[in-house]
Amino acid sequence: MRNIHALRRRLESIAGACSFWALVLLALPACDLVFRIDHLPPANVDPGPLNHISAIFCDIEKSRACPAIDPGTGQVLIPNGISLSRAAVAFTEGETSNIGLDYSPDAVARCGGNPEVVTFQGQFPEGYPVCVNCLFAVGGKYPDANAVCVAQCEDLNGGNSANNPPLVVEYCQHHAHVSTNAPLDDCSVGACTPGGMLQPDFADPRRIPEPVAWTDIDGVTPSLTQEPFGIPVSSVKRTKATSGPPATFDAGAASTQSITRGDAFVEFAAVENNLSHVCGLSETLSGADPGLTDINFGISLNLDGRYYVLEGGVLRAGPDVGGSWGTYLSGERFRVSVKDNNDAAGTATVTYSKLLATCGEVACPENVFYAHHVSNGAATYPFRVDTSFREQFATLTGVRIVRIK
Repeated sequence: MRNIHALRRRLESIAGACSFWALVLLALPACDLVFRIDHLPPANVDPGPLNHISAIFCDIEKSRACPAIDPGTGQVLIPNGISLSRAAVAFTEGETSNIGLDYSPDAVARCGGNPEVVTFQGQFPEGYPVCVNCLFAVGGKYPDANAVCVAQCEDLNGGNSANNPPLVVEYCQHHAHVSTNAPLDDCSVGACTPGGMLQPDFADPRRIPEPVAWTDIDGVTPSLTQEPFGIPVSSVKRTKATSGPPATFDAGAASTQSITRGDAFVEFAAVENNLSHVCGLSETLSGADPGLTDINFGISLNLDGRYYVLEGGVLRAGPDVGGSWGTYLSGERFRVSVKDNNDAAGTATVTYSKLLATCGEVACPENVFYAHHVSNGAATYPFRVDTSFREQFATLTGVRIVRIK
């Protein structure tokens, strides 16, 4: 199906380069056609005046269907795809597909206990790029980026602004929206060439995990610095004197960001391995408790050079010395992850992992050393990052969060 919008962009680009606007000769196989630009069938997406250097990334569904069944074996054939709830994590770890798997309760009910298979225009979770003049398009011609995605969906499905079939309009209103963590009221500036083509080397900022921003600060000092290539690094250090004796966990901070749905993780490292730091996820979204009891799912990087699992201040004993799970070095990275159970109760499965040496910025192999037991209480959305420190100068660095915003 011919994409009228893409054709318009191509013709306008050619016309602008050649400095004429009356006639454009478009050579197609086996024929010569002459179009007047102002006589092109009207497209739904109006990108605005050149330059079209900004992109809106859209999740536009081609189709939804239950998995096929092998007629010979009766086996349900679930294709390789990315769970919709895993979109943010998949993004940062470089996974891509044009197939999404919807494990939501409604989708699973429609498909007899199996995920619904969603086929997307373009790749998921990146989204289908629509190149526009952002100042014109978002908040001007269209109320927000979702409206641009709906219009692009109508173009892809054969509609035009003069005569949109009602079924196409209804379908697009329900099956097109901005992509994972793409802004609703803005665009990705510089993602496209001036003529409106996606830059092949565009570095999508959505692939970079968010540095944690801090609130409920008690006895610690947060900082935000820049790694090479401009990657922000969030750190937090205990600056008040050590309490006691005995020394106690009575300083900390929590994130302003929350995890409300989907797969997510918090990742961090300790600057030293002879002081005590705890970081993880809390189910308490407000309040200034700097202690351990409200860190529901935490990893303790302890002053003995060993790491432990603490849940609400309770040790979940490991197989190593003192109930630890092993030893750690300064700078080694750890994660507390949640995986959406896609149930009506809004619960998640929590795992604890240590990232293995020699890995990339985010796409690192990891050793999952413990999983939270439901018998100790279900993990329930929402969560936020929470920390606690025992000794003065204990510092966590590179504290960052990956989530569906």
